[in-house]
Amino acid sequence: MDQKGKALALIIATIITISSVGILFAAGYLNNNSPIEIVDMAGRTVKVNATVSRVVILESYWTEIACVLGAQDNIVGIGSYVTSSVFIPDSVKNKTVVGNVFSGVNIETVLSLQPDLVIMDYGYGKASDIVASLESAGIPVVTLFAKNFGDITNATAIIGKVFGKTERAQALVNYMNALHTQLLSNASKIPVSERPRVLICNLDVWKDGLIYTYSNTSWGNVVVDVGGINVAHEGFGDKSWVKVNMEQVLLWNPDIIVVVGRTQSVLESQISSMNDSTWLSLNAVRGGRVYPVLTGSYDLNSYLDWTPRMVVGELELAGYIQPAHFASLNWTATKEQLLTNYYGYLKG
Repeated sequence: MDQKGKALALIIATIITISSVGILFAAGYLNNNSPIEIVDMAGRTVKVNATVSRVVILESYWTEIACVLGAQDNIVGIGSYVTSSVFIPDSVKNKTVVGNVFSGVNIETVLSLQPDLVIMDYGYGKASDIVASLESAGIPVVTLFAKNFGDITNATAIIGKVFGKTERAQALVNYMNALHTQLLSNASKIPVSERPRVLICNLDVWKDGLIYTYSNTSWGNVVVDVGGINVAHEGFGDKSWVKVNMEQVLLWNPDIIVVVGRTQSVLESQISSMNDSTWLSLNAVRGGRVYPVLTGSYDLNSYLDWTPRMVVGELELAGYIQPAHFASLNWTATKEQLLTNYYGYLKG
């Protein structure tokens, strides 16, 4: 083939290539809606559009993370518990409510919102049935859950990838990990002999003669991370939430009791119930080391939750459990830094 022939062939090949690319774009294979794969926290591989613009989120904590990452405008539907969170803007809380994992989800309502994706918990309630119904209707579902600090940062990264906010998510994860690493470093230097025995519990079921304890959960594991011994790990280490009677608490006889609740009134009620002779016989009560701690998202002073606020909650517990070893880590300063840098939407 002479030079003219080669040139002509090159031109034709170029035209074909350009045309093929155009066809691929038209078909949606090379544009921003090309599918990407997300490996969720149940180990499921989920295909979603590279750019999602309409998402339904069932839980308040995952919704909060999406808002922190700047994706609130992409949320078109929410779970019923999202509306009670003080960390979520009204513009999101006013979105269509579709149900929740416990009572179920109205699939027709979800379909009417034409979502690209649903984000939700798994492993309890009606979660498995909801996932099956949504996927059979052609809606991808990403499932998340947290038993420790690493799960929360993993969930943050996944949510960032879903919404195309990878850089901001990574910056937030790096910030959280830096604080968590410092906390673990401090705790690693604490001798075993200086590690108090800690019961972290909820007394909401006390009327039934039972106490709700946290063992292999995100909050229960914080106790260990900050240099304490979680007494619920003795015999219940593989379980998440355990109901025990007072006889078991007496056997544990913890040095510290952390009572958790979602509102100040709930905490006050729980603490006031600990005034009988049985409670007063415990080392923690006699030593004045019973600490009420807000959890969840009902109060702006709550930090123990499956959100970036967890780094503040860890430091708060560290101050109660190991005050001498965490005096240099100011949890109130960390709170202000976190809220200023990532929760600015609450002020507007």
